Amino acid sequence: MTGYHPLGEEIQDFADGRLTPARREDLEAHLATCPQCGRELERLRWVKEGTARLPMHEPPPDFPARVAQALDSEDRRGSHARPLRWYLVPAAGVLAAAAAVILLVSRGPRDLPSAVGRDFAAYRKAALSLDTASGDGPTLERYFAWRGLAFRTRVFDLGMMGYGLVGARVHRLDGRPSALFAYRGVGDHTLMCQMFEGSLDELPQGGEAREHNGIEFRIFKEHGLTLVFWMEGSVVCVLVSDVSGEDVVQLAYAKAVKV
Repeated sequence: MTGYHPLGEEIQDFADGRLTPARREDLEAHLATCPQCGRELERLRWVKEGTARLPMHEPPPDFPARVAQALDSEDRRGSHARPLRWYLVPAAGVLAAAAAVILLVSRGPRDLPSAVGRDFAAYRKAALSLDTASGDGPTLERYFAWRGLAFRTRVFDLGMMGYGLVGARVHRLDGRPSALFAYRGVGDHTLMCQMFEGSLDELPQGGEAREHNGIEFRIFKEHGLTLVFWMEGSVVCVLVSDVSGEDVVQLAYAKAVKV
């Protein structure tokens, strides 16, 4: 089972305890080696626990009558079909519950590592382009400020480490503004950095936590990529590449600054 990703329904059945012992054992083995499916399970459990905590509010006693009265007036406008109230009054409760679940999902743990990984893959496939080409860090920092980013950026000089700056773009990561800049290394390897306002608390569980020079780092590995997150003030920084995982970590250690 470790050769493919199970469907979301099967992960849901795992969370609800509906799988047979054999299938549960197979899925446990897959989850132990797949961060992507592990985060999906975490998200499903978060929603399940959240809905269980939703407060139960009784509607006003006259609520059904008021809804039925409003719908009756609509029914009398010429339709001889079954009155709408027979469909919509029960549906109102279903819609309210669905809205609560949607709100929980929107507030749930963010899968930022996967979002950064998708951006990296899109850039490598030329599906995500850079706004400006420059190998000068200060020039790109001024570009980000000129484009209106509200936070201060710091474009790293990695030339001594074999990575030449290629360019940058003002991006959106998980719905928020992001400063994205890319490097090219030996063997045409790509290194990408993104900076955005946020917190390491938004990251899902499962990443490796390390500390270096008083700075906390969170390291995720998936689909052949290594992603290293850390904070500089109120800004989250992340380096991602498909080179050796420890190389990416050491690059982050070398350039991270405690603010």
